[in-house]
Amino acid sequence: MSITSFYSGGMRYSPCGRKRKTTAYKSKKRAPVKFSAYIPTQRELDAHQERKAHQEKYPSYDLSKHTAKMKHEDNSWKIEESKNFTVAPAYNKGAYQVIPRGEVECIGK
Repeated sequence: MSITSFYSGGMRYSPCGRKRKTTAYKSKKRAPVKFSAYIPTQRELDAHQERKAHQEKYPSYDLSKHTAKMKHEDNSWKIEESKNFTVAPAYNKGAYQVIPRGEVECIGK
């Protein structure tokens, strides 16, 4: 038997080279989906009422009532102090170092 010249795994031919029927690639027609209103069962209604009663009896922890309002610290001095320094790579090593503004010309030496 000889080797077939068909591409194996193609749509029209099987891996062994046999030609497939082309009707298999047509999509099957399906019936349209019919939507209707959801009517819960009595069991589901009872379970919902039990959940509501449980939530009323055991409310969730309200964090906003129990936390003190945070006073923000004044960090303006940090911004003013950081203006006196710069950040640069340390001698081409990949790490960074903090250098005073007066010694910027010495970076990389």
